[in-house]
Amino acid sequence: MSVNWTEEQKKVIESRNRNLLVSAAAGSGKTAVLVERIIHMITDKDNPVDVDKLLVVTFTKAAAAEMKERIRNAIEQKLSEEPWNRNLERQSALIHHAMITTIHSFCLSVVRDHFHAINIDPGFRTVEEGELKLLKKEAMDKIMEAAYQKNEETFLSFVEKYGTGRNDKKIEDMILQMYEYSRSYPQPERWLESCIDTYRIDASKVDSCSLTEQVLARAKQKAEDALILLQIASASCLKPDGPYMYEPAIEADIEQVNLILTADSFSKFSAMLESLKWVRLPSKKDNTVSDFHKEEVKNIRTQVKKIFTDMKAKYFDVSPDVWAAEMNACVPDLLVLVNLVKAFSNSLEQKKRTRNLIDFTDMEQYALKILTEEINGELVPSKIAKEYQELFEEIMIDEYQDSNLVQETLLQAVSRCHSGNHNIFMVGDVKQSIYRFRMSRPELFIEKYDRYTEDESDCQKIDLHKNFRSRKEVLDGANFVFSRMMRKDFGGIAYDEAAALNAGASFLDLPDSCNDYSTKPELMLLDKTGLNGEDARIAEAEMISDKIRDLKQNGLILDKKTGKYRNITYRDIVILTRSTQGWADNIAATLNNNNIPSYAVSTSGYFETYEISV
Repeated sequence: MSVNWTEEQKKVIESRNRNLLVSAAAGSGKTAVLVERIIHMITDKDNPVDVDKLLVVTFTKAAAAEMKERIRNAIEQKLSEEPWNRNLERQSALIHHAMITTIHSFCLSVVRDHFHAINIDPGFRTVEEGELKLLKKEAMDKIMEAAYQKNEETFLSFVEKYGTGRNDKKIEDMILQMYEYSRSYPQPERWLESCIDTYRIDASKVDSCSLTEQVLARAKQKAEDALILLQIASASCLKPDGPYMYEPAIEADIEQVNLILTADSFSKFSAMLESLKWVRLPSKKDNTVSDFHKEEVKNIRTQVKKIFTDMKAKYFDVSPDVWAAEMNACVPDLLVLVNLVKAFSNSLEQKKRTRNLIDFTDMEQYALKILTEEINGELVPSKIAKEYQELFEEIMIDEYQDSNLVQETLLQAVSRCHSGNHNIFMVGDVKQSIYRFRMSRPELFIEKYDRYTEDESDCQKIDLHKNFRSRKEVLDGANFVFSRMMRKDFGGIAYDEAAALNAGASFLDLPDSCNDYSTKPELMLLDKTGLNGEDARIAEAEMISDKIRDLKQNGLILDKKTGKYRNITYRDIVILTRSTQGWADNIAATLNNNNIPSYAVSTSGYFETYEISV
C-alpha cells in the first residue's frame, strides 16, 4: 500500500550519512517513519544495509517488540510483492537477530559478551527489587556502624547537624539519594568530587561562580514573571471602570522591577532587592470604579510582593560575603557525606559481587566501563567499542528526550562520530519528556536542537510538526494552552510556530445536526469549595457522568472501519487521570452507580477489588 509521505517525512526517511535529530510532535507518525527509514536502508539498491547492522534503541521492551514486529511485517509485505528478491529473504531471516532493543538489554548483551573486561563472573543474574532493598539496607548498616566505630569528630558533628536525634534515617536517605543521582553520571566519583568544589567559593569571586550565576538567572526569571503581572494590573487600572488612583503606585512598581532586572551580577541584584520599597496604595474612593478591578489589582500586587519576599528568603537572606562563608563552612560536612556515599557504593558493590548480582544501573555503568577508557580525564571509546563501531552502520535512538548522560556516552562510544563519520539517528519530542525524576536529561535534546542546522549538514535537524491523529479543533485548543505555558527560559523550549501542532489529517465534515460542542474543545470547571478528599473526587466523577450521558445521547464519532460517523458508544470514551490511586475506584464506582459501564486499571490489591470485597 502506497503512503503519501510529507516532505519532512521523506527527508527523515531518505537522509543518510549524518547525525539526524528528528523533533517528532505527538501524532506525527514517528514510528511509521522510523520503520520506513529502516526498510529503505535494508532495501537500498546501491548500498543495502543488513537489518542486524542497525542498533535501534527504544524506551520499553513493549516498544522494541512492536518495532521489530512492524519491521518484520513490512519485510514480509515487500517479499510477497517480490518473491524472487534474495536480499529480502536474507533480511527476513536476519530480523530475528536484529538489535532492536531497550538500552538496558543492549548494555546487558555488552556485559555478557565482554564480562572478562571488567572481571565479573559470567553467571551473574539481575537482582530483584525486594532483594536489592535488603542489600542496600545491609550495606548502609555496615558503613554507618563502621563510621560510628571510628568515632571521628567530623562525622559526629555531621550526624549532630543533619540527623533527627532518634535514628539515622534522614542521613541514610541523603546517602541513598546522592548515590542514586551520582550513578546517572558517566563518572560517578568525579561528579561527587565536583559537588565539593561547588561549595568551595572564593569570597572575592562570588559573582563569577556557576552557582550564583544560576541563582541570578532564576531570580531574574521570577522578576520577569512579576513584571508581567504588574503590566496586567496597569492595564486594569486604565480600563474605563478601573482603579485609576492605583496607577501611579503600579507604575512605580514597574519602574523598580525594571531597574532590578538591569542587575548584571548576584551582588548587585542582592543590593537592589534589599532597597526595594513598595508605595502604599491610595485609599481614595470613587463609586464609578469597579470593585472587581480594585480587588484584581490588589491581589496582583500582593502576589508580586510575595514573589520578591519568597525570592529574598530563598536566595538573598544574607549578604554575598556571608553566603560565601556559609558555603565554605559546609565543605567539611559535604566531605563526610561524599565519603559515606563512596563507602556505601563500595559496600553495596561488594555485596552484589559476592552474590553474583547486578542491577539496572550496574548494566549501564558496567557497559560504560567496557566501551570506554579514561584518557586525561576524558572518556573515549575503548578497543571493544571500536568493534561495535565496525558492526553498526547506524545507531537509532527512539524517545531521545528521555536519555540520560550515561546512555548518551554509551551510544556515542559505539557510534562512528569520534572518527568523523556521523551515524546517529535520534527521534523524540522534548515537550513529552516526563522522566526527569528518573535522571533523564531533556537538555541533551535541547542542546542539539539549538546547535543542529535545518540545512543539509553533518548535524541536521528535521521537525515533524504535523499531527495525523487529531482534528484541527483539538490541536488549536492544545496550542492555545501550551503557547501560554511554555517558554525558553521555563522548561527549555519555546512553544512557538515551529513547536505548535499542525493538522495533517483531513476528516469528514460533521453533519449539520451535530451540536456546536462537537467541534470545539471544552474545559469543564468544578467548584470544590467546601469539598475535600473523597467527596471532591465523587463530585468530579458525577460531573464526568453527566458529560458521558450527554455524549452518548448527542455525540458522533468517526468510525475507522467504515469511514463514516456513528453514534458514540461507552467503549469510545476514556478517562485519563494523573494517578489511578484514589481516583480510579471512585470514578468507576460513581459511573457504575449511574448505570454507565466502566473498567478501571487499579493499583490496589486483589482483596481490595470491588468483586472480592463484596
